[in-house]
Amino acid sequence: MTASALALLASAVACSGEDEASPADAITVTDSTGTTVTLDAPAERIACLTMMCVDALKEVGIVPVAYREDLAVDDRFFGPDTQMRQITGGFGEENVEDIALAQPDLVIGLGGVQDGLRGAVTESAPLYLVNPTSWRDSVEFLRTVGQLTGRQAQADVAAQRFIDRVENAQQNRSDVTTLSMYGEPGSLGVDSVQTPVGSLLAEVSNYPWQAGTDAFATVSVEQIAAVNPDVIFAQAFSSGEDTEPLSARLAANPVWPSISAAQNDRVVEVEASVWATGRGTISLGIVLDAVTAELNTA
Repeated sequence: MTASALALLASAVACSGEDEASPADAITVTDSTGTTVTLDAPAERIACLTMMCVDALKEVGIVPVAYREDLAVDDRFFGPDTQMRQITGGFGEENVEDIALAQPDLVIGLGGVQDGLRGAVTESAPLYLVNPTSWRDSVEFLRTVGQLTGRQAQADVAAQRFIDRVENAQQNRSDVTTLSMYGEPGSLGVDSVQTPVGSLLAEVSNYPWQAGTDAFATVSVEQIAAVNPDVIFAQAFSSGEDTEPLSARLAANPVWPSISAAQNDRVVEVEASVWATGRGTISLGIVLDAVTAELNTA
């Protein structure tokens, strides 16, 4: 065999090796559970088990193939006419068949809730679990979605836009003591500083709600009164057709009227779907708007 023929053969073998080694183009990330998730190519068909996924996909311009939370079809996200499959089943007990029928190449869920689905879900596609403990985690998740989808530039622009909004709000930080609370009488919870919403409020106000052993701590009206917040953002968790505001449900509690926010009519009823399940930068932007608007009132 001539030298030139050998050179051509060597070149062909090398090229073949490069094609087989295309996994070098694979995308590898680690989710909140420490699990490594690898994609052979950027994800295009993504099923969202958490609203945080929907939020991030909206930021990078991708429509999910499936969603769980009704907020996904709100006009602020993808709207009611968008073609997406709804995933049925309880929270953490989602119908895996719905996920499979959507034919995703990636599924994104909430860590600490949907961990038990991994075995079944990965029969269809890799499962990435996210569990943010601050608004900064939400920003980093957005960047990760950019990496997973091959839309890093869009993700970085959206991430920086939100960071700029927070930094601008910080310049007018208030000394007012605030509280984000949710639930119903007898089962009240607080967004501690180790949650996206709580950490965001801590950037723009006095927010003395530490996590303890639980980032979403259960509290009593008496404990709230001991801190005596000036402003309360209340999320009513309603069942059925019950839409009574949380503050109205608490009015019968003898301690509630003694709290400064209740005395001064500064209990602000907010959207539970956005504040409790949003977690992403679009949802947190809505939260930030509501908070700064209230803090800027006399």
